Amino acid sequence: MQFLRQFNAIALKIAGWSVIVAMAVIAIIVPYEVFGRYVLGNMSMWSNELTQYSLVWASMLGGAVGLKRGYQVGITSLPDSLSPAGARVVQAISFVIVLIFVALLAYYGFDQMWMNRNQTSSTMGIPMSIPYSALPIGFLLMFFVTVEQLVDLLTHAPTEEK
Repeated sequence: MQFLRQFNAIALKIAGWSVIVAMAVIAIIVPYEVFGRYVLGNMSMWSNELTQYSLVWASMLGGAVGLKRGYQVGITSLPDSLSPAGARVVQAISFVIVLIFVALLAYYGFDQMWMNRNQTSSTMGIPMSIPYSALPIGFLLMFFVTVEQLVDLLTHAPTEEK
């Protein structure tokens, strides 16, 4: 468990900084694209593609970081109405559902990446496996984060009684 905790900490730190870089790229490229299109009357071909790929990477990596920090939306009326033991059971079930969901998405994301490995992007000429790899990488990070959260839930005793 300690290895998973350390792996997640390092991977999420890298993911967090990668999101910052991707969003900075977007913040620079979009005004450049608007300026080029409307002021100069000339739009660069690669800027739209780079913006799209940066947004995909920022979304997938940011999703993993947000999952670790608890930023996801949740409906707490059922767990709040149960005893601490019942709430833990509901939370454990929800973690298992998330694990199944992100595992399937990682699998199909890898499949998409693999199917598109020989294609190149139309304007930048990069292999399409690069933007598509955001899917399995992001969902695998979410999977590891959820495993850590589930193990923490199952190994720590409840702290409060209702």
